[in-house]
Amino acid sequence: MSKAERKDRRNRELCVRAKINDLRAQTELLLENEGLVVQLAKSLAILHDIDIHHYGGIELDDLLQEGRFAMLEAAKRYDVTSETKFSTYASVVMKNAMRDLCRKGDSSFEKQLADHGIIQVFLDDDPVDEDGIRVVEKVSDSRERDPVGDEAVLRVMIQKMRNRLELLPAREQRLLMYRYGLQSLQFKTIAETAAFFNLTEKHMRLIEDRALRKLREGMNDGKIV
Repeated sequence: MSKAERKDRRNRELCVRAKINDLRAQTELLLENEGLVVQLAKSLAILHDIDIHHYGGIELDDLLQEGRFAMLEAAKRYDVTSETKFSTYASVVMKNAMRDLCRKGDSSFEKQLADHGIIQVFLDDDPVDEDGIRVVEKVSDSRERDPVGDEAVLRVMIQKMRNRLELLPAREQRLLMYRYGLQSLQFKTIAETAAFFNLTEKHMRLIEDRALRKLREGMNDGKIV
């Protein structure tokens, strides 16, 4: 019997006991499969930039915890007579649970950005299209608003903002994220930001103006994302 086969057999034995709420079996199952939980959590953390930006307040530890809970749920629902390995079955359950958590974090982040108007900071006050026509002139006030369409547009704008923000030099990126609350969603004043980065307010304004100009140019480059 191979090592993989022995491990799967052990998992099945633990699942039988986990189904009857055997705490020791549940603990052993988690310990023996922690590597799988970590692997899945890290892959999703990279996909959602969680380790860098903490969008939506979700961190790697949150994903790990969600994965462990999902593994225990998977153990209780797993058919120990199935030909499918427990690790394969549990991976699907855990990945779905972690993805749902990431989506909730993304949705929370997007909603708070919209509520706080932070996204507007990075856009031109009076943008024009490629023909030089003001966008506001192309929108009729008499038309009914489409909330689904509005949300879709907002999501695209936020994703584009993330993409363009990551193209900035690291210092400018950190400064804007701190100043406009892209992690904490709490605005900081020029004075507070300058003090945090050990800058004079004049120097701080110069860096901020340069970074915002680059970001606005990127946001209005005619590309969708």
